[in-house]
Amino acid sequence: MPWDDDLSQGQRIPASHVGEHARLLAGPGTGKSRCLNRRIVYLIEELNVRPRQILALTFTRAAAAELRNRLTAQLPASVGLPRISTIHSYSLSLLLTGQGGGRLPQPLRIADDYEERHIIQEDLKRILGLARIQEIQDLLNDLSADWETLCADQPQWQQRFVNPRFLGAWEEHRRVFGYLLRAELVYQLRHAIEEGAAERDSRVRHVLIDEYQDLNPCDLAVVRSLVSHDIELFVAGDDDQSIYGFRHANPDGIRNFQAEYEPSQNLELEVCMRCDSSILDVAIYVAEQDPRREPKNLRCRDGAGQGSVQILNFPRQDSEAAGIAALCEWLIDDQQILPGEILILLRSNRFDRFSNPIRTALEGRQIPVTTLANPLAVLNRAEGRHFICLLRILHDRNDHLAWRTILEVRDNNIGETAFIRLYDIARQQGEQFCGALFRVAQNQELVPRLGQRIQHEVEEISTAIEVIREEDYPAVRDLVEAVAEEQIDDNNERAAVLRLLNQVIENADIEDLNGLLRGINASLGNYEQDREEGCVSIMTMHQAKGLSADAVLVAAAEDEYIPGRASGAEVDDERRLLYVSLTRARHYLYVTHCHRRTGAQQHSGRSPSRQDRHLTRFLSGGPVRSVRGRHYISNL
Repeated sequence: MPWDDDLSQGQRIPASHVGEHARLLAGPGTGKSRCLNRRIVYLIEELNVRPRQILALTFTRAAAAELRNRLTAQLPASVGLPRISTIHSYSLSLLLTGQGGGRLPQPLRIADDYEERHIIQEDLKRILGLARIQEIQDLLNDLSADWETLCADQPQWQQRFVNPRFLGAWEEHRRVFGYLLRAELVYQLRHAIEEGAAERDSRVRHVLIDEYQDLNPCDLAVVRSLVSHDIELFVAGDDDQSIYGFRHANPDGIRNFQAEYEPSQNLELEVCMRCDSSILDVAIYVAEQDPRREPKNLRCRDGAGQGSVQILNFPRQDSEAAGIAALCEWLIDDQQILPGEILILLRSNRFDRFSNPIRTALEGRQIPVTTLANPLAVLNRAEGRHFICLLRILHDRNDHLAWRTILEVRDNNIGETAFIRLYDIARQQGEQFCGALFRVAQNQELVPRLGQRIQHEVEEISTAIEVIREEDYPAVRDLVEAVAEEQIDDNNERAAVLRLLNQVIENADIEDLNGLLRGINASLGNYEQDREEGCVSIMTMHQAKGLSADAVLVAAAEDEYIPGRASGAEVDDERRLLYVSLTRARHYLYVTHCHRRTGAQQHSGRSPSRQDRHLTRFLSGGPVRSVRGRHYISNL
């Protein structure tokens, strides 16, 4: 395929730009991903740039997989692919080449979400004698914020941290269990590069970064360290779509690109190929409420339809759910929209309190529906967690977190008392968890009453591992399937685990067990996407980033949730999140809100003590007026 096949003239210009750094400012649906994709093809086929001289960084695993799959289809197999990675995976790979300069636990091991919540946080809560797990989560969030904003580089930072005692407990715990938190990956890479303990690939001549507006100060500092005089940087993004303020991303990063990188070229994509005109109009109305946004000439494609935008109000959440189900049925039956082309977006969905009523209403009308959750959630259930721990121990017999976790999830009556004693032995002996564990397995008296039970568990787990030899399996997929067949009894759980791991293997082109485990650990969990084909998808607004559908329904669009409790600059984040959500729609956009919410839904948002709810300020008074939802639906 020619590199410019199906590209508009406006898209050809950025796809073929060379000679200096460049920022591509691209609104929703303007073809940003296509330009990045074709730019790589152009560099390889037209300028004879070798694939290994190109590095492409994305924000999510799904985006990296999509770019990789497109290039696989467009480039001859003999050419090969450039390095395509998320920024977290790339950081981990560079740290592994230099091992972090000896400052970090060895071997480098990233704690996943389950381990962080159920092992690290619970242990720190006990060590510090705190009453609530939320206190530890707040302290970890403070620590992450200081990494992401580079506050941790300030003089005497540790003494000024909100709780120095917590820092001491966390550093001790990290030494015993030998892990890194995912939130510190990029920060540790920055330090490793500064200290010469990690180096960028000297062959790289072109760095491309997608969703540049989602990078925080630490990410931006690492990018700066990767760009030398002989590297050309090409970034793409949109300040209107900067929605990761919770990890301290700021639209100023992309707004200030030209001042940061001189000389550089400003490139733009102005034609939205996705949204019909009425949808784009209401979205732009929301975006233009930010006086600091980059001016844009975003417009619809020639021949775009009018589309349909409606804001519908309902008395309570039960009538809202029924209305959403009726709308979906009408879209499917009367407008011939496929269920897989309908997205229902929620600002938040803790405990499924917003999705469950909607899902029940859809199922009552026999409409296939799925609620998009953390794609790694299957590994957080008992059998999946046991299985992934076995794989980790198979890869590294001294994986401290895996041993600690597998002992906890197994039905063995080994509880907190034993883990406290094992931790104390490790701390007192100056060794790590596995050293203490294997010491007790050899001398059961070190843990009275429980030592024999611990010995039995170590022997059983070791026996299960010893019968598996990686060299007996030609591909990691075969190894994973063999272990799953042996260890996961429930057929549905086994199928779900294998579906996830095979998808990771396929999307990231993984060749061995080490690569598979690294790919899982560097995932962004809840912010990754894993849609189920053929179903109406209910998901959070953050999960919808990068997606599009013929019809989008934004539910619970009330001021109590959007912006909700946000204040200051956080309000801007909420407005941009709504903008992103509205621009997922091609032809039909429905925004629903309630006058009152009761039950579990009442106890959420900005005013949990009150039932009254109001349309979000970002749409109130805009070009589309709210109408009674039940009346509108009855007249369809």
